[in-house]
Formats: sequence, structure tokens, C-alpha cells
Amino acid sequence: MAGQADIDNIAQIGERGLIDMLWDPMQFHLVFQPQVNLATGAIESAEALARWHHPAWGLVPTCRLIQAISDLRLQSALFKRVAELVLDAAKTLNDAGTPLPLAINACATTLADSGNADFLHDEALRRGVALSLVKIELTEDAPAVDLAALKRSLARLKQWGCEISMDDFGAGYANLGMLIDLTIDELKLDKTFTASVETSRVARQSVQFALALAGEMGWRVVAEGISSALELRRMRALGCRHGQGFHLGVPMELGQLITRARIPGR
Repeated sequence: MAGQADIDNIAQIGERGLIDMLWDPMQFHLVFQPQVNLATGAIESAEALARWHHPAWGLVPTCRLIQAISDLRLQSALFKRVAELVLDAAKTLNDAGTPLPLAINACATTLADSGNADFLHDEALRRGVALSLVKIELTEDAPAVDLAALKRSLARLKQWGCEISMDDFGAGYANLGMLIDLTIDELKLDKTFTASVETSRVARQSVQFALALAGEMGWRVVAEGISSALELRRMRALGCRHGQGFHLGVPMELGQLITRARIPGR
């Protein structure tokens, strides 16, 4: 793990250094955290998570990577590189007989840029990968500056087959106002609700509200951050059918995901 003094040097790498890192397989790669059917235990999809192993610093915390990318306005470069790797992984999963939708995280600014959606579409077409095997998770990092452009871009992605997920609902900018403005397929409950559902009436009521709303709208609900058997039982009892978290599966390499996906649900 990189030390604090080393982490502070990330900004000194500069734009060229970060771009080179993104295309260096010895430094940058993806791991995948399963999203699980809480009734059967079967893996139904997975979220792609970026990892940066610096040759001198070791594993750089993801939050520092994202901050450096944001500071240098390289969100589109990160999106395109992750998209390439996700499409390659989706093709490998499909060829292995274990097709799973894989989720790409992106902020509103990145998704509002129509060039990023076009890139994903063209790269999927070039690889022969159906975009129904890709989910887009709209993160809560920043508000949508150009809401009209974001809506157009998401509509095109949905037309091409992608599902749209609202990540970390209840935190940051992922709120009811965004739900009114956007057409989504999935709502991911922020991990704070999962962690507090045992002790907080507000958390329980919030989860029940989200489930009721999703039921009316036809959305899937995923409980994030399930870290214990107790949290799993509580979310099941409230009626949540899908979940993600260390208790259900840690972030893993693609080969491990394929192995896990071949195990039938209980």
C-alpha cells in the first residue's frame, strides 16, 4: 500500500503519466465484485472496479486514483479504458459459457459527453459484444451540469441495450431529484442504509420506501455493502432481492468470477 508521502506525489505524475498508466497492464487492471440474488445466492452481474498498482508505491487507494483523474480532467480517458477492459471481460465470460452483465461506473459529466457513449458502442460492435452485457452505474461524485445532454446520452445507451443504474442512492447527488429526471433500470442503495438498518428506524423506512418506489417503477434494487450475515438477513426480511458486499463476494479477478459464476445458486 502506498504511504501518505508517496500518495501526495500523484499529482506530480501529470496528465501524460496518468494516461500512460491507464494503458499499462502491469499497473492498471480491473477486479469484479459480484452482485448476488439474495434468495438463491446466484451471481447475476458484477461491478468492475479499477485497481492501480504503482511499481514503487504498490496499491494506490482507489479514492486517490479517482481524485487524481478528476483533478486533471481525465474522466473520459478513464471511462474509455475501463470500457475496453469491461468489454474484453464480457467477451471472455460469454465465451466461457458464463455470460454476466458487467457494470461500469461513470459520473454525470462523463456520461453527458456523447463521445463516450459512442466509444462504448463502437468498441462493443468491434468486439461483437452485446451491450445488454454492460450496465452503466451513474455515480454520485458530482451533479449533472448539462442534464439535457445526460438524458440524451443515457437514452442512447438504453436504446443500444445497456441498463442504467443509479449508484449510491441516498448519498451525495444520487437523490430523488435525479430519479425524477432520468430513466433508470436499477437503484443501488448506499451502504449506509445497509449498515444502519438494524439500529435505525429511519434507515429501515428509507429501504422500504425505495423498495416500494422501485416496485411501482419496475426497477431492480441492489443493497450495497452487505458485510455480515445479520445485514443479509435484515435486507432479505425487508424484501430486498439483490445485494453486493464483502459478505457475498469480495472484489476478484476475472478467472475467479468465472469459477464463482459456474456454481449454481442454492
